[in-house]
Amino acid sequence: MQKPRLLWQIFPASLLITLGAMLAVTWYSSATIRSFYLQQMRSDIEARARLLEEKIIQLAAEDQKRLQDFCRRAGRRAATRITVVTADGTVLADSNENPAHMDNHAGRPELREALAGRTGSSLRFSKTLGQTMLYVAIPIQFLESPPGALRLSVPATSLNSVLSSIHTRILLGSLLVVVLAGLFSLYIARRISRPLEDMKRGAQRLARGETSQPIRIKDSTMSAEMAELARSLNEMARQINQRIQTISRQHNELEAVFGSMTEAVVAIDAEECIIRMNRAATRLFGLDQKAVKGKSIEGLIRNPDLLRLIRSVFETNEPSEEEINFFDGSHHVTLQARAVALHDSDNESIGVLVVMTDVTRLNRLENLRRDFVANVSHELKTPITAIRGYVETILEGALDSREDTRRFLEIVKRQTTRLEAIIDDLLTLSRIEDRSSKDDIKLARMRVRPVLEAALQTCAVKAKEKDVAVEIDCHESLEARINQPLLEQAVINLLSNAITYSPTGSTAWIRARKSPDNEGVEISVADQGIGIAREHQERLFERFYRCDRARSREQGGTGLGLAIVKHIAQSHGGSVTVNSSPGRGSVFTLKLRR
Repeated sequence: MQKPRLLWQIFPASLLITLGAMLAVTWYSSATIRSFYLQQMRSDIEARARLLEEKIIQLAAEDQKRLQDFCRRAGRRAATRITVVTADGTVLADSNENPAHMDNHAGRPELREALAGRTGSSLRFSKTLGQTMLYVAIPIQFLESPPGALRLSVPATSLNSVLSSIHTRILLGSLLVVVLAGLFSLYIARRISRPLEDMKRGAQRLARGETSQPIRIKDSTMSAEMAELARSLNEMARQINQRIQTISRQHNELEAVFGSMTEAVVAIDAEECIIRMNRAATRLFGLDQKAVKGKSIEGLIRNPDLLRLIRSVFETNEPSEEEINFFDGSHHVTLQARAVALHDSDNESIGVLVVMTDVTRLNRLENLRRDFVANVSHELKTPITAIRGYVETILEGALDSREDTRRFLEIVKRQTTRLEAIIDDLLTLSRIEDRSSKDDIKLARMRVRPVLEAALQTCAVKAKEKDVAVEIDCHESLEARINQPLLEQAVINLLSNAITYSPTGSTAWIRARKSPDNEGVEISVADQGIGIAREHQERLFERFYRCDRARSREQGGTGLGLAIVKHIAQSHGGSVTVNSSPGRGSVFTLKLRR
């Protein structure tokens, strides 16, 4: 049920009170005026009766017939009915009727009073005259007879006419007063309700979050209480606005922190449904961030290790940490997951917060570090061991044989050269990494073909010794933003490997063309060699990684050439890829993006 407005509570009530008051005043005024006018008529009739009293007593003592005639004449002149009654109620004379035909009047109220010695009056309907009459009777003393009564009566028509006129005037005046009071009540009600309506609209704006529009305070039209209430609402709106801005700012800050975290974060309620999940978590599990809220964690993330970790925190209410293996559909991912209980202000458990850090790359880097340390130690130890062994052999007596000494020193020289090559490649790799980190590699737009031709010229002797033909496929006008020495070294490394692993009498190709998206250049070096198995291709560009260690050492490689190529490609804003299969050769592609 809709509640009425304050205006329609104040205005009708005020109008009804005014109307009730006017009705009461009208009734009281009418009654007072009627009583006053009736009393005046009684006094007037009594005064007439007193004027006739002496004459009536005289005529009653002299002649009853003359009394009747006098009453008739006097009654007509005064428009008043005159009746003379004896002590026993017998009518002696009447101005309107024949006394002989009239009933005994001893029972009339006014006559009972008069016969008892008091002035009596009565207002009643006269059956004889057929109208309402006002009767006034006074006691009179006949000569040597018991006291009688003289009664005068006049029609009450004039009284009713006067009262009707007065009632009409009072009614019209009351209506006018009610109308004016109604208008004034409406004005007062509007004046009272309008500030409240303004405050209501202000409260509604406040409920909608529109806290920047204060309630206008009109001191001239508001009461002190309403003005104070409006000020309180405005102050409340100001404080709420400040709190909303603070909460909004803190919320935005938390959202920024939460969303920008590289760790995957998942908040779960007591029913194991998701409360929040940041972007890193949705990317990790391949979910829609907007669609996960309220969904069961078990239905979205089907990893038994993670679910077991979450349930253990629910059961023990203690933090738990575990390394979890996860398959995202294409790769195996290792997560360092830490789960803690969420508590409310009463320290009651309301859920679990899980923070997952992808340690796949860290583990891989750690493995690479261990492999690198092992490989570099092995690669350095091999020539050092050989050098030491042959030097010791010479010192132990091989000097006596010139031929053995020369052969041993040739081996030492070869191992020294190999050790120097490893150190040079390590220094080259270090310089490239250092310059890339400092953005110190200068690139300039120039033609690509001269760089390829310079690389071919460097490898020409090796190609001729191996009887491997090398062909260049590059348009003369092809240009790119490159660092010529570094790019030349990268092509030399790739071409050298292609020649090394190509069979005698085969052909190697160097091709350069624009990338399909026209945003860079792709340089490919292809051979017809032994090819590379797929399990080795992912780690091929790691330092000292070898598919076949014994064969690689026989070929004289340091194990750093492809790692150098990778870093040169990265310094050009690009990458290097390999496409190969055993027995079908290999294609290494440099993708330059700058």
